[in-house]
Amino acid sequence: MIEIDGTWLRLADITKVAAGGTRVTLAPSAVERMAASQRSARATARARPVYGRSTGVGANRSVTLDPTDTGMDLHGLNLLRSHAVDAGRALDRETVRAMLVIRLSQLSAGASGINPAIAEALVEMLNRDALPEVREFGGIGTADLPALAGTALTLLGERPTMGGGIIPEALDGWGTEDALPFISSSALTVAQAVLGHQKLAVLVENLTLVSALSFTAMSGNPEAFSPEVARASDSPAVGEMAATLHGLVAGTGVAARIQDPYCLRTLPQVLGAVTEELASLELLLNRLVVAGHENPMVFGSETDGTNGVAHHGLFQMTTLARRIDALHLALGTACATNLRRIDLLCDPAFTGLNRFLAADDSGQSGVMMLEYVAAAAAGLVRANAQPVSLQTVVLSLGAEEDASFASLAASRLDSTVQALATMTAVELVCSARTLRMQGRKTSEFSNPLLRRTLETGFTLPAASQDRDLRPDVDMALKLVRLPALGRHP
Repeated sequence: MIEIDGTWLRLADITKVAAGGTRVTLAPSAVERMAASQRSARATARARPVYGRSTGVGANRSVTLDPTDTGMDLHGLNLLRSHAVDAGRALDRETVRAMLVIRLSQLSAGASGINPAIAEALVEMLNRDALPEVREFGGIGTADLPALAGTALTLLGERPTMGGGIIPEALDGWGTEDALPFISSSALTVAQAVLGHQKLAVLVENLTLVSALSFTAMSGNPEAFSPEVARASDSPAVGEMAATLHGLVAGTGVAARIQDPYCLRTLPQVLGAVTEELASLELLLNRLVVAGHENPMVFGSETDGTNGVAHHGLFQMTTLARRIDALHLALGTACATNLRRIDLLCDPAFTGLNRFLAADDSGQSGVMMLEYVAAAAAGLVRANAQPVSLQTVVLSLGAEEDASFASLAASRLDSTVQALATMTAVELVCSARTLRMQGRKTSEFSNPLLRRTLETGFTLPAASQDRDLRPDVDMALKLVRLPALGRHP
């Protein structure tokens, strides 16, 4: 059971809920915070116009709503129904669960003025796994309006769940005061970013270990990772990566060259840049999953008369778009060195073995085609690295004249994860095969993490005769997706 309190939510807990089987509950403090926010919002709406409560939205912001209860409730339903349209493929259950738990956390921050009963209904939706169907096209980085409006219709029983049924105990109604606050969030975009970040963090750790195996297989010169180099680096992340690599490859053999190719020598810069961007994205996501960014933002207390609202633009996910763009650029750069290491592992000049790590020199192709597989995956990572933060659009009769397209950046992360995992898996197959054919033993490795990584690599098929290598890649893919590859036998 994970308690949602609106002040802190670990990214790892989001992934647990997203995976299914983990229940959530609202902290009493979160319920009270939402109730106080609702009282504050109502008090403010009695004293001044409030966007989405007493007015229409978008280009209709100048339209005053019918103040009667019936008219207000109807407007809320109309808002949800009109904003629920999306298109494209249906997203997976993991992503939808992550969206819901993040939205719960954001609402619990107490800046929306929403009825706490709606948050309680979200808890039930998650715990019963009666999820809304959410499709890929609709958000543009200025709040995921279609995804959340569709979620609201599912809570109301107007839309079926992903399983095709109707949610048990559907909400009886939805007031105007709750409609905009519920959908005014980028919870889906943030969810995709969180899931991508967490998977990439595991992959990059394993890529570091596999890179160290390749370095060892090609008898790299560890001077490039020395403490002197680490101290002189232009970034703490680069210095830390140099120290990590130095510890991994220490004592693994005699350097074959005075100076290595870039794909070995610049590993601290390449991998350090990726870990640096991962850390920056993590800091931002930690804020966003508990951020009350609903527009308008409700603040203060009805009790002491400090209540009010602030109309703002924090829903514009420009910073998130830039952070993901920067991470994609770092990953796109890393692809070049990854491919080059795979290429050099096929070169007798660097391994002392047959071309393409073939069993003999009679024309067998060995792992030749694995280069093509890795290159195809690298092409996708590089395509995803094209920045989205330069995009924009003008919508709603000119009332909304910009968009961050953070939603596009976040949605790309999943395919980047799959492609990077493929490249890492190919390098693991090649590096482990090289070390096995060189007759290296795991007992030669003094670093326990690198030793366990090689032990894991040696669980891959040993036969070097030409054969179907798809099973090898499939097995390696499972291995590189495991947290801490080097800690698994």
